[in-house]
Amino acid sequence: MTDAGDPKARSGRRKRSSLRAAWVAALTCSASLVVVEGVGRASADDLANARAEAVQLASQIQAQGQQLAALSERYDQAQIRLQQLDQQVAQSQATIAQTQAQVVTAQDDLRRQAVQDYTAGGNNNGLEQFFAPSGVGAAAVQEYQQVASSSLSGSIDRLRQLQAVLDAQTAALQSQRTQAASALASAATAKQAATTLLTNQQATLSKVKGTIATLVAQQQAAEAAAQAAAFQARLAAQRASALGSLAAAPAAPNGGGARAVAAAESQIGVPYVWAGATPGAGFDCSGLTMWAWAQAGVALSHSAADQYNETTHVPLSDLQPGDLLFYNEGGTIGHVTMYVAPGEMVQAMETGTRIQITGIWTSGLVGAGRP
Repeated sequence: MTDAGDPKARSGRRKRSSLRAAWVAALTCSASLVVVEGVGRASADDLANARAEAVQLASQIQAQGQQLAALSERYDQAQIRLQQLDQQVAQSQATIAQTQAQVVTAQDDLRRQAVQDYTAGGNNNGLEQFFAPSGVGAAAVQEYQQVASSSLSGSIDRLRQLQAVLDAQTAALQSQRTQAASALASAATAKQAATTLLTNQQATLSKVKGTIATLVAQQQAAEAAAQAAAFQARLAAQRASALGSLAAAPAAPNGGGARAVAAAESQIGVPYVWAGATPGAGFDCSGLTMWAWAQAGVALSHSAADQYNETTHVPLSDLQPGDLLFYNEGGTIGHVTMYVAPGEMVQAMETGTRIQITGIWTSGLVGAGRP
């Protein structure tokens, strides 16, 4: 536009657009308040319900955790019992094997003795020679052989009885082991079911927490929208008041604010340059406000955060041309603009843009400062 640098032309455009903007802003704010109010109530109810559900789930998870601990102890005890029975069965089987070996050895010895007696004609054992000198005779030898054979047979019988007892003990242990294995399997199943239920409850709680976070964000957004709507309503009221009383946009006051606004507007169309503060060449946001106020005799730092600390904070309802508007970026003051008229500000926005007059942003607006 050919009149881009002419303050009178820009003022005329602002006058013609202010009335339209006032009505639009008033209607927009009314609609926004209705929507925000409805969203706020719904979000508050949903948030309360989600928090109650989260408390209930947390209680269930605590109880389930205690039950899982008890089931885990039961499983551990069943496993220990099964291991003990396995050891007892192994010991019993080892004893049975030893007994069987003793029986086999005794049987082999008896068989070998019988063969020797048979091949020697029944006299190879020397018993007749032992008894012959004293005149005892064959009857005594035969009686001794019967006693010896009876003793060996008794030993074998006792070994067989011991083996039978051990077999019975082993069978009992095997039965106990089967029961213990069944108990262990039952405990493992119960433990797994409890673990699965606990995992599902924890997953559900995570989802509910996510819902809570979303609802909190929605509630915060609704509150921010309400604040923005209130701010826009104040701006609309300012416009309506100014149009009703003067039928024209208010002129910039004399003094430093007017000179700072004039200086800033003289650079409209100059490109944004990061860390720039050179007239006609380029500015960043704080470079423009620093240079503009320097033309009015006020020194400011080349930093939006520092300028926020160097200025006197004023209510948004009392803005005057030349006041600085500060915005939050990433948790700190990261952007600054200059108020020029109701609903309008001049700023160096970002790389790829040029210094221009824009509507006042409400998102991230922290407050205003007067140098």
